[in-house]
Amino acid sequence: MPNDKVIFRPMRVEDEPLIAEMMKALYRSLQAPDDYMTDKKIAATLEQLSIQPEYLKLDVFEVNEKIVGYALLFKFWYNEFGGTVWNIDELFVQPEFQRQGISSSYLSSLSKRTADRVALSLEVLPQNKGAYDLYKRTGFEEKETVALYKLLE
Repeated sequence: MPNDKVIFRPMRVEDEPLIAEMMKALYRSLQAPDDYMTDKKIAATLEQLSIQPEYLKLDVFEVNEKIVGYALLFKFWYNEFGGTVWNIDELFVQPEFQRQGISSSYLSSLSKRTADRVALSLEVLPQNKGAYDLYKRTGFEEKETVALYKLLE
């Protein structure tokens, strides 16, 4: 890949089937239960991308016109930082394209303060050491808080 150009671009409608498969692959790689990431959840996410483009976006990663990964991001206001934070909800690169600088390049492309973002955030599973090390290398720091979630019925 060193001589191949990587392009980061917004997802198009025709990309959706491949992106849906990559979403499933991401959760399989994290050893999530088979019913954790469902077609219904993926369809809802893809629908929300068109309904809420001001808050949610999905970028695809292309090498030689082949989609090799994606990132799903959402934004929110963060009072502590005094601005909008883009949260990287999912970042996936197909295994045969990992460790070639694609994720690092993507994170670098996002890592400039702009009018619509003052910070980036993400979560990583402790056992995903490769991803954790990548994020640390690219400037992410642990925050002293712990994220808690409550699924609503």
